[in-house]
Amino acid sequence: MSSADNYRFNLVDKFLGYSSAIDKTNCDPRLLVKGSKNIYKKVSGTLAVRPGLKRRGAASSTLEGVKSSFEWETSKATIHALRVANSKLEVESDIVTSGTYVWYTLLSSLTTTLWVFDTMWDNTLKKDFLVFVGGNTSLYRWEGGMAKISSTTANTIVLDRTVSAGGYSTTSGSVVVNGTTYTYSGSSASTLTGVSGNPSGEANASVVISTIITNATTPASDFTNDFLKVIGNQVYVGSYTSRFIYISSDSSYINNTVPALRAPGDPELLTLDSLGKGIGVRQGKAIIFGGDNDLSVVSFNQVTVGSTLTEQTVVDKKEMAALEAPLNHNFITNIGDDLIWVSQKQQLKVFGDFRNFIEPVFPTLSVPVEQEWYDENFTGGHLRAVGDLVYATAPNNGRVWLYRQRVTVNDQGDVVTDRYFETPFIWNISRIAVIDGVEYGHSNANPQIYQMWTDQYHDDSPSDEDLAYDCVATFAYQNSGKRTDLINFNKTYYELYLSQGSEVKCAVILDYQGSSGVLESVINSVTSPGSFFTGDVGVSLGDSSLGDSSLGEGISEDEASQETLVKCRVIVGVSPVDVFEYQLRVFSDSANARFEIIALGSNAQISTRYPTHIQK
Repeated sequence: MSSADNYRFNLVDKFLGYSSAIDKTNCDPRLLVKGSKNIYKKVSGTLAVRPGLKRRGAASSTLEGVKSSFEWETSKATIHALRVANSKLEVESDIVTSGTYVWYTLLSSLTTTLWVFDTMWDNTLKKDFLVFVGGNTSLYRWEGGMAKISSTTANTIVLDRTVSAGGYSTTSGSVVVNGTTYTYSGSSASTLTGVSGNPSGEANASVVISTIITNATTPASDFTNDFLKVIGNQVYVGSYTSRFIYISSDSSYINNTVPALRAPGDPELLTLDSLGKGIGVRQGKAIIFGGDNDLSVVSFNQVTVGSTLTEQTVVDKKEMAALEAPLNHNFITNIGDDLIWVSQKQQLKVFGDFRNFIEPVFPTLSVPVEQEWYDENFTGGHLRAVGDLVYATAPNNGRVWLYRQRVTVNDQGDVVTDRYFETPFIWNISRIAVIDGVEYGHSNANPQIYQMWTDQYHDDSPSDEDLAYDCVATFAYQNSGKRTDLINFNKTYYELYLSQGSEVKCAVILDYQGSSGVLESVINSVTSPGSFFTGDVGVSLGDSSLGDSSLGEGISEDEASQETLVKCRVIVGVSPVDVFEYQLRVFSDSANARFEIIALGSNAQISTRYPTHIQK
């Protein structure tokens, strides 16, 4: 068959994920390789353009990114999203107008940016509260109270809900209304009683917020509180400049006095072999990191001494290689019961139990992107697992790395785990957030929050401009299967789902880095559309008689979820040329472009020519 009428294509239609560590001229052609970005593998198996970022709340052009964040799902069934940006600690709420989110200041004039939060249970108040640190000598508490004023007197504030439901301390405390602080000595139903400061001048519907409680020089006067973790209702506080780890009482977060004979839940003081780096949790036990290679598992044994139940602290130190400890506390998270972190060698590590190993091991998960991660700037970043995705943000470069671990059951009933990296996302996000079950990202440039995985295909901007983003799927090089043979082809094939207005292009890189040429073509545009295939018959047509329902009523949910996507098939002619290898690329750089790659390939065949031109 001559190349002119050869329509037998060699297709790639099963995709493996992204790898930049393996040689892209000597690997599986189903891999995406370096040069790819903003493309991800869907459950359906297609390679899709990442969705755009949809802003939540009002726009802000302030040039100050979000440095720290936390989402508190309170015991009162409310959700408080918190952030540190522009030297302020703020909480988001739509308490004034449902669906309209506003950020309220809790602390201002902050001199540090890396704040760490967790929650603790108050058994007296029968509610949880927020406990946090910010790189100074104070330990902070916030009750989380937020409500509106219904009415006031000289010494009472009546709220639009009960004091308990609002999240306030029911015994006593202080609140801020329109910038003025008031104390109260008690409560009754919806009323704060014994209010000092005469709030009668405050307007009805004003927002009432619990104030932050600052415990100075806690747990110690010469100790910088850099990170914390609440485990077993005890607050573990660590510092990047100290070997001490303070553990509070389980009934008082500010009680750090260690008794001579410890009972269960009493305070404790641990001394590490090196400076603290962070705290995680595995199997309900504290995992404390220190220095560049220290990992200690902390557990407690209960022993009866005489008639007294006491508790002994057991520290089991595990050996790791140099630079395997985390970058810092912000780069520690969990996938199920496995603890994962970004090491000081900038690799993704895991601490878990694995088949054929009696003792826990610390394998590296980031081998497919090893060099890119080693070269990355993770300063100010964040590691967080959400569902089957692990996000690692590198805000100084605007990149977000996504490691996916899908655990499924095959037809034989065996548990199967699919692990791979997505291409780098240019998301310009510093922190990952989950609010009411929805994934968001805090901006690295402005005090903004954006919904990810949305139904739009442009990024919102503070100026309300629809921002386009480059989406590039670059595949590994292909050859004849024999690296010494020349191949030739004159056609490439692309099969995609896309919206008919999407500007989508393709390129063929001939020989390594295009040394024999680069051929760029249009798959679809307004002026040069591809061939589309669409109709009204859904896959559920067989569920009902043709006489009982119209064809249009057979559209399935899967098809409906594709919205305006249709199938597009395109054969692109290229000038015949003899090469050793070639690389395919599909890309778009226009706003609202959307495509999903199903299959692609060429009609390459072994050339009748011999590679005499490389002979010496």
